[in-house]
Amino acid sequence: SSADHMKYTSVASKPGVHPQQHHYAMMRNRYHSHHYNYPEHDSRSAMGIIAELGSESNAHGLAKIVTSRDTKRKVIWALLVIAGFTAATLQLSLLVRKYLQFQVVELSEIKDSMPVQYPSVSVCNIEPISLRTIRRMYFNNESQNLITWLSFIQKFRFEQESFMNSIRAFYENLGEDAKRLSHDLEDMLIHCRFNKEICQVSNFTTFFDGNYFNCFTFNSGERLQMHATGPENGLSLIFSVEKDDPLPGTYGVYNFDNNILHSAGVRVVVHAPGSMPSPVDHGFDIPPGYSSSVGLKAVLHTRLPYPYGNCTDDVLKGIRSYKNTFFACLQLCKQRLIIQRCGCKSSALPEVPSYNASFCGAIKDWQGISRNHSNETEHQSDEDRPFIPTPDLACEEREQKNLNNDRAYELSCGCFQPCSETSYLKSVSLSYWPLEFYQLSAVERFFKQERQAGQNHFMKTAFEYLEKLAHPSQKHLARNDSDINDILLRSYSLSEKEMAKEASDLIRQNMLRLNIYLEDLSVVEYRQLPAYGLADLFADIGGTLGLWMGISVLTIMELIELIIRLIGLVFNSEKELPRGPTTNSNSSSSNNNNHNQSTSQNQLYNGYMEHDSHYSDSVGASVFDFRRGVESPV
Repeated sequence: SSADHMKYTSVASKPGVHPQQHHYAMMRNRYHSHHYNYPEHDSRSAMGIIAELGSESNAHGLAKIVTSRDTKRKVIWALLVIAGFTAATLQLSLLVRKYLQFQVVELSEIKDSMPVQYPSVSVCNIEPISLRTIRRMYFNNESQNLITWLSFIQKFRFEQESFMNSIRAFYENLGEDAKRLSHDLEDMLIHCRFNKEICQVSNFTTFFDGNYFNCFTFNSGERLQMHATGPENGLSLIFSVEKDDPLPGTYGVYNFDNNILHSAGVRVVVHAPGSMPSPVDHGFDIPPGYSSSVGLKAVLHTRLPYPYGNCTDDVLKGIRSYKNTFFACLQLCKQRLIIQRCGCKSSALPEVPSYNASFCGAIKDWQGISRNHSNETEHQSDEDRPFIPTPDLACEEREQKNLNNDRAYELSCGCFQPCSETSYLKSVSLSYWPLEFYQLSAVERFFKQERQAGQNHFMKTAFEYLEKLAHPSQKHLARNDSDINDILLRSYSLSEKEMAKEASDLIRQNMLRLNIYLEDLSVVEYRQLPAYGLADLFADIGGTLGLWMGISVLTIMELIELIIRLIGLVFNSEKELPRGPTTNSNSSSSNNNNHNQSTSQNQLYNGYMEHDSHYSDSVGASVFDFRRGVESPV
């Protein structure tokens, strides 16, 4: 019949086809046709792998290039990706350059509730030569070299006349004789107390300075930890500066080119334990007749080593008994440069044990020259005095001036800051000391200690005057009111007042008290930190790549996957089989007459190209043109 030859115009009228099943198949085919209509590549080829990963990449620009069908669109996205890559590369280079500068920032922090290390305290008598020792040597006929030297510098002329009359020239030419004329701590130290305990001369170490001669250091290398503040818990020293009267008719030569000598008192240096003291550069003066209080506050400097800085924890180059400090290293470097350029060393700088050189101000065989001109008088005019050239001394002064005015030499010294360094902030205050009311008691204790050594001590006069002026009841406690009234109503005569004033002046011109203590147990630490560390660099790299290219760590993992798959493709290429043609599983079951028609309709569906489906269609291939809804021609 005619019905047998009719083709079905409705899908619901097709035998064996449920309408709901056909609707699902149609929507599935439309979804695949619309969303995965990409150029077809072999997933087992290099281009196929690259295209597949590029379409799935988190880097949005790369995915747009791979998935775009329009050539113009591909070109635009390729240019955008190139521009983003260029901008990211420039910014990354700036970030890496910033990191390689290894800049630092300094952070200050106050540390509490921790013990503070007590510093080293170095003390020098401002007057290098002990007049008391000279007097003793003179009476013992041991001062012949001193007399000969004083006579020698008066007979001859020198180009550096001021230097030859200085204390440094005296040391450079007399050597050990000059050291013997310096002060002894046993003569200077009257009382020592540290942290409420008595200390002795044995707690000090001696070092020699070219400007001050013998100096003495308390706590040179020990680690004394302080847990309390105030003068009662610090170091308290009472000194006698030994300002004795010179020999009758003898006077020294005042050197106007020297700004540190010719005064009475002590030079004090507060420095870190184990470091080299420099009294001239870092010291401060304490005058006699006063009680001086020095309050300290510890400051800790922590520096970063290479590559952020050049700090070091090594010992001092040249003198391994001291810790490294930048200033001490430069002083030793100056000494080495003077030795190399002038062939002699300077007494104003620390000595370098590894160099065996004489002093620049030393005059060879000056004693022989003095004997050869023994007939010359000391009071000749300057033109008549013989001239002695001192080329080494002239070289030293010239090099010292150049080094002080041009710091370019520091580059060749190899001096670096210590990685950890402690310094101390100082605040100094003075008060009148000792009061006349207590002078007898103070001098009595001091003189009793010295009386065993001899009766010629210069403080003996003050002690005798005060002891003579003291009322008999001064040595005993008052027992009744009449004794107190006698003391209160007593008046001194003019001669007694003069004796009291002379004794008081002698005491205050020679004695001083020095208190050095911590005024705060908080330590201020200045610590260096990297201004731009590795974590900052990684964070900025991630931000830059995300801003310009949308790349993250997962995108890098995708690149690693691509490399791994390409390497695997190279090793497995010989095992790969050729791929056969892909056919539709439903169309293969159709007869040859309907194959071409079915394939043509499957490839053209609502304007989209159909790709090979990997799913079987239970309803078979449709032979209807759904755009027309009418029977297709036979």
